Amino acid sequence: MVAASADAFALVGNEYRAAILRALLAAHADGETPYPTPFAVLRERAGVDVSAQFAYHLDELVGSMVARTGDGYRLRYAGWKAAAALAAGTYASQPAFGPASVDGACRHCDAAALHASYGDAWLTVACHGCERVLARYPFPPGAAAARLEAGDVEDGDIEDDDVDNLLAAFDARVRSHFELAADGVCPECAGRTTTTLERVANPDATAPTATSGDGHALEAIADCQQCGNHLAFPVGLLALDDPDVVRVLEKRGLDPGATPFWELPVLDDDAVAQRGTDPLEATVTIRKPDAASADHAESALDVVVTADLDARITENH
Repeated sequence: MVAASADAFALVGNEYRAAILRALLAAHADGETPYPTPFAVLRERAGVDVSAQFAYHLDELVGSMVARTGDGYRLRYAGWKAAAALAAGTYASQPAFGPASVDGACRHCDAAALHASYGDAWLTVACHGCERVLARYPFPPGAAAARLEAGDVEDGDIEDDDVDNLLAAFDARVRSHFELAADGVCPECAGRTTTTLERVANPDATAPTATSGDGHALEAIADCQQCGNHLAFPVGLLALDDPDVVRVLEKRGLDPGATPFWELPVLDDDAVAQRGTDPLEATVTIRKPDAASADHAESALDVVVTADLDARITENH
């Protein structure tokens, strides 16, 4: 298995083969280019002048990364994954910026002092007021660069609209990854994840690799049994994934999808409480953004998150 993986990386460790994979990925996305792609068209798109040189490197990819058909060449799944990684900029130079001020208020201290930063393929949203990390998760460099003007990144002058676009994509990515992981599917390799609730020894600590750091004493954990991917994320997000919860909230005027997850009421300090120890469960109290105090009980919805990360509305709602 290790040798096979090494061979796969060696295949794409050549500029011509990488160009072929990129060309096939682009052809697949381009309605004007035939796909499967004929030899001559593919060579032109890959930018390889010498036909014999191109044919040699294409043949090296055929079988594991590329399929040869009667109409031309197409990507196999492994080739598509490799091409997608190249397109994402995973192995290329990476943009960086921040901290840049962003709209919104911290759900912990109410300060309108949120800021975003990006570097080493990680995007972070934090608060200057209480110095808490509200969200931190990987985001592909190529996708980040595509949403930012390259010149502005180099100059350190990022447009607010570009940051907003990046954060909107980041919000959608994190939500979808956490939902998959909680459902038992690794968002990176599709391997099986084991899920659980855990107590946080020091909830105010924000370790450099923390994915949540939201200050709660409980967090949801998903570990992939195949690739070792480890995710720790706010328990409150699980409550918002339940269709019954979403329906009730929409009737009460709260659309969880319209607000970035790090600004949702489920991140309030008093939104998550432990419920039992054997098994360990949590109660998530969801309030409308304008009903943060306990005096607005009619606006609150209690959701129980179980030890295996299932969510259900309590009977007294």
